[in-house]
Amino acid sequence: MPHQGEPYDQAANADAILRVLAAQHARAVFFVVGRMVEEHPEVVASLAAAGHEIGLHGYEHDDLARYDAEGVALLDKNLGRVASLLEQMTGARPHAFRAPYLLGPDFYRSDVYSVLREQGFRWVSNREVRYPVELLRPRSVLIPPYAWRASDGAARLARNRLLLGPLNAKLVAKGGFLGSPADRLRWLRGRREPFARDGMTEVPVYAPLDCDLLGLPRHDEDTPRAELEYSRAVLRAAVAPRPGELSMITFHDWIVSGGNRLSLLEDALATAREHGAQIATIAESPDWLSRTA
Repeated sequence: MPHQGEPYDQAANADAILRVLAAQHARAVFFVVGRMVEEHPEVVASLAAAGHEIGLHGYEHDDLARYDAEGVALLDKNLGRVASLLEQMTGARPHAFRAPYLLGPDFYRSDVYSVLREQGFRWVSNREVRYPVELLRPRSVLIPPYAWRASDGAARLARNRLLLGPLNAKLVAKGGFLGSPADRLRWLRGRREPFARDGMTEVPVYAPLDCDLLGLPRHDEDTPRAELEYSRAVLRAAVAPRPGELSMITFHDWIVSGGNRLSLLEDALATAREHGAQIATIAESPDWLSRTA
């Protein structure tokens, strides 16, 4: 957590999130750090018992992009031990992995992916995409509160297509997937389908992370109304995609369960239901996963 010494009841806040998911009959993927599996097995067990998919988020929440060869070897050892522990706890080894900080700035590292593949992971989600809505956050000194209301509808869609390329120039030029910059630009402006890499399926980030919209609030403080409502509008748009498109929203437990922010999860799931979206984990869609991997 970014605020050292802040009181945080992991079990109670996990339970609050689980209650919202249960009320909406929704299953989620929980990416947990390996140390949490070892130190708070009862919390992880409660997530799995409620029917949610458990993925790993590194062993500690540190920057895998900075690891030397010795660090990667230790990661391999730690992930193997934790995966075996999860299998004993839940009956299944984890198939999903998301790196802390998404392995930025390249969002990929071949030796880390080699470790993941050998450990039996089937899908990863580290490919960041920057979205134009991140530029319109009400906290910005250049953007007055509620300026986002004028950017909805057709104008918003046109703006997104125009700005996605410049915002993701490095992805287009050196993304390291789909062959060529022209192919990646078409992918970016299209449906941004998952793609195969190193024997696993890479599921890109389909909407801004909660911290991209809300910053890093203290767990016990409320988010100002303008920021909260802006985030709500962005998430509603993200979970109501066009037919045939995939979507994904990402929350950090300590952000969404704190202050007045749990309503964002409730509202996003309700909006998805209203639009007829199928809410499912990757583990519940094995046919889709095998087609892309």
